[in-house]
Amino acid sequence: MKKATLAYRPEMRIYVAWVIVLLVVGFLVGWLNPADIKNQIAPMMKELVQSVDSGGSLSWVQEFWRIFLHNAATATELSIFGLVFGIFPAYSMWINGLISGYAVSLVVSEQGVPAWKTIVFGLLPHGVIELAAILWAAALGIANGMAVIRAIARVFRRRLETADGPAESATNAQSQSHPLWFALLRTARSLPFIWGMLVIAALIESAITPHLLHWGIPNLKHH
Repeated sequence: MKKATLAYRPEMRIYVAWVIVLLVVGFLVGWLNPADIKNQIAPMMKELVQSVDSGGSLSWVQEFWRIFLHNAATATELSIFGLVFGIFPAYSMWINGLISGYAVSLVVSEQGVPAWKTIVFGLLPHGVIELAAILWAAALGIANGMAVIRAIARVFRRRLETADGPAESATNAQSQSHPLWFALLRTARSLPFIWGMLVIAALIESAITPHLLHWGIPNLKHH
């Protein structure tokens, strides 16, 4: 298993790079072209604002649980629903980048707050840990999707290889099922660590980030 894990490290680096590119490009598009995507993400922004507003009257402990449970569910969905060819995590990273970039642009344009202040005081304190966990979950999801694609391709290829005898075909079937099984096992082992990171991020976001915002951006208006 150790050798298998080492063999899969380069693969995971590629998937992590993919989700980072999707997120960063989405963020830049949302930040630099807010007018072009306003109608596209308006329903999502409305739902996000309503969710944030609903937590305004909560204590920090209640807010912690709201944030953690939401993020934990998101991370789990990203990793598991990625089995459908990796489409869901890839799309989610792109959309989350768009929304984040658009939100930063909105704060800058409507409230005159510099982008760096919004990012440093509002996003970075909890975002570094939260983003790392979400990126890892999305990378796992894409890896799972690719494992499914490879497994399906190998099944069809095996059926076309009529020259193999029954014994050899059975051996091939067992060896070809290993990558998908390994991907699922890797996901099951990774999720508890991802949830642990999200616990820390939710604690920071619910108990520390609001104070940093009031201190760093005292004139920020909350809608």
